[in-house]
Amino acid sequence: MLITKETLVRKGDYPKMWTALLLGELNTGTREISIQITHVECGGEQSLHSHPESQCYYIIAGKGNMTIDQEQRLVSAGDAIFIPSNAMHGIQNASSEELTYLTANQAFGAQRESAIWAQ
Repeated sequence: MLITKETLVRKGDYPKMWTALLLGELNTGTREISIQITHVECGGEQSLHSHPESQCYYIIAGKGNMTIDQEQRLVSAGDAIFIPSNAMHGIQNASSEELTYLTANQAFGAQRESAIWAQ
């Protein structure tokens, strides 16, 4: 049995944002699933990017402007968002509180995980 906490796993720090790799190939050995938690400060954002793995976001707290390809929507706590494979996507904090969300996808692989979650 593997139990993790965001305070104990690898983290990636970015301007006004940090993310923790809760479960991925690095700590489970599987490429079947990866789960991350991300915290975005006021005025922060996860910039637009894409990857071959489909992904979903689950908003835990706060509000954000979610972009997937050409569509933009306001999302908030309790919303689950599906992101298709290779779609350009990102999210900006749209509130005066921290935006917190979980992401789940097929694992990126140990090498990419090591690069993203360096600590």
